[in-house]
Amino acid sequence: MDRIKRWVEEAITAGYEYEVYVEKRRKTTVESSDETLENLIKSEDAGIGIRVFKDKKMGFSYTTDLTESSLKDCVRFAMQACNVTPEDEGFSVGNCKSWGTLDTYYDKEGVEKPVEEKIELVIDLERRAKSLDSRVRGVRKTSLKEIELEVMCFNSCQLYYTYRGTWYTSMIAVLTEEDGDQSISYEFVGSRRLSELPLQEMLQEVVFKATATLKPSSIHTKKMPIILYRDASAMILEAFSPLFLGDYLVKGKTFLKGMEGEPIFSEKLTIVDDGSMKGGFLSLPVDAEGHPTKKNVLVEKGRFIGFLHSTYTALKSGANPTGNSVRDSFKSPPSSGITNLYIEPGEYSLEEMLQKDEVFLITDLMGLHTVDPVSGNFSLGASGIIYRGGKREKSVRGVVIGGNIKELWGAVVEVGKDLRFYGNTGSPSLYIENITVGG
Repeated sequence: MDRIKRWVEEAITAGYEYEVYVEKRRKTTVESSDETLENLIKSEDAGIGIRVFKDKKMGFSYTTDLTESSLKDCVRFAMQACNVTPEDEGFSVGNCKSWGTLDTYYDKEGVEKPVEEKIELVIDLERRAKSLDSRVRGVRKTSLKEIELEVMCFNSCQLYYTYRGTWYTSMIAVLTEEDGDQSISYEFVGSRRLSELPLQEMLQEVVFKATATLKPSSIHTKKMPIILYRDASAMILEAFSPLFLGDYLVKGKTFLKGMEGEPIFSEKLTIVDDGSMKGGFLSLPVDAEGHPTKKNVLVEKGRFIGFLHSTYTALKSGANPTGNSVRDSFKSPPSSGITNLYIEPGEYSLEEMLQKDEVFLITDLMGLHTVDPVSGNFSLGASGIIYRGGKREKSVRGVVIGGNIKELWGAVVEVGKDLRFYGNTGSPSLYIENITVGG
């Protein structure tokens, strides 16, 4: 750090404050198809992102050339950008505390595992998926991704932290067939340690979903109760997560603006973001700007509590930073973002929620990229199973559910106890009344 700091301070002009973010990323991707290795990709990326501040202005620049001359040029480019940027009271350096080396999750055993064993692990996932149900005809793709990240950050007001961490994800796409009808489903899991990836649960879930919609029947458009299966609910939560971000607040792009303290959703619904969660996929002791991470309750029993803030959005909105400053990489400045976002579990099992006269269990959703977090509107393709009195009646595929997220979350009647995380977003299953299902 001393060398980089010296170069920055030699290049910067008096009166500027600065922040330096140094990152080194190693990534390994293993992909298989038809029980054969399809891709093995290894990459490494390193660089420095520099922000400078002066007179309520901010400039940003980055470089992948870590030599002295390139770093000093990067500082000069950032100052030039700062000089032409409009004044904004939100531009300020982050925390000013030295944290030293952070205690976080680094899987030394996973990183050192031979790549041949990782290839075999991925191919074996295909075999195991096929063994779970005779209707599994093939696996379109299976993958394992490993990210090893080294980070150092410091600023001109004594912030300093450094850490090394690991992240693992796995994905599988399964094709099933019965009497000539085919169905495909996907599943994704993540963990900070390779050995803790819930791979067997991933296989059971994807086979269940892929077989659930085989030989579908048609239904007429009507209003009926639905159960959002836990991964479908988690995907909706992730798609609408911008509603809770400070950046959307200051841009006027969330309908929750000005509604702090008001009952917005069902009293059964509590939504939390917790960057300090033990074992959480995006857990770290501090955020990108050095603010301590913590548990932030966003919705408590239906009542909207508040937004997730970075330094910038906190200053702009008169709030305090919430430990939610995140960075995609050294190539971009920090912004407000989610850490480990989830709906708190309730007291009902999925089996108990299915004991209704008629209910549509939604196992798959399509078109989540089309939702509108600004208005809350959505129109999604849905597939799943119609249950009557706890017994499976028929499969349904390609129907439509639409409306507004305020209405959807407002109609939650029961919350399951089957909370599960899919990367950094988690949810239990939700029983929701009076939803229009378009046949």
